[in-house]
Amino acid sequence: MKKNWFQILSLALNAVLLIALLMTRAELADTQNSLKNQLDSVAWRLIDVQDQITDLSVRQREQTEDLSDFSFEPTGLDPESHTLQADMSITLRRWTADTEVTLLVTQSGRITEQPMSGSGGVFTAPVSLPVEDTGEVSFAANITAGGQTSREEVTSYSDLAMLLPLTNDGSGYGDPTYRGGSLQLQYDLGVRKQYGTEVVAPVFQVLKNGETVQTLPVKISESTVSSDPDVVYYTPASENGGIAVSCQPEDTVELHLLCRDSFGLSYDFTVCTYEIDQDGTMVEEVWPDTDYNVRVFWEK
Repeated sequence: MKKNWFQILSLALNAVLLIALLMTRAELADTQNSLKNQLDSVAWRLIDVQDQITDLSVRQREQTEDLSDFSFEPTGLDPESHTLQADMSITLRRWTADTEVTLLVTQSGRITEQPMSGSGGVFTAPVSLPVEDTGEVSFAANITAGGQTSREEVTSYSDLAMLLPLTNDGSGYGDPTYRGGSLQLQYDLGVRKQYGTEVVAPVFQVLKNGETVQTLPVKISESTVSSDPDVVYYTPASENGGIAVSCQPEDTVELHLLCRDSFGLSYDFTVCTYEIDQDGTMVEEVWPDTDYNVRVFWEK
């Protein structure tokens, strides 16, 4: 009888513990849901604060910055002055009748200034950029009103080469190989045309250790698609678009595309550069240190 009493007591205690455990789990679930709701609420409040900070930052810029908008439109090259011609226009947030604007152009470390003309908060000026001074070009404006002058940064380009009538639009190639003393390549280069120009007299040039060893005619590659008439891909006019160069270990082989545009500017696009190591195997591609892999010059 005593044994049965202990069993009943044990079952009762287990039942109590089970009920307590279930209640505790329910309380924990409620607490977890409450914490989740609180965290969600905090997250939404943080998003609202971030939006308010962004709006405040925009309003502060509008209050402190005079420049509202700008437009920079290249129009082509001037063969006589050897410059890229463009039109610059800036729009001010606020202005007065005596507002004057001077455009500052920084190219190759040199700063040139020229007055801008306009009214109603819109000021314009023609721009001439020497095309052989490739590299970064930036524009700023000195805005003078009421005897006070402020400087506003307008825009910049990492390299003038991207604004030229012909630009490198990328390349495609098969895996180059070196065997039996011959380096073999399959390459094509895309050239993008701007300002109504055309690609004139394109040829491929192969250099070995800096000396020209081959000059190859070109043909339009199958990579050219009719959906983008401003881009043409060129490949060597061989049976399979390939190039074979006799070379030895430690030789460097370069492939270039030479051409002119309709304005008379000559281009030297470096397509690729490869080196043969001492073991006679080809090492990784070595890209030249040139502006957008192109050099330009005017024929004399």
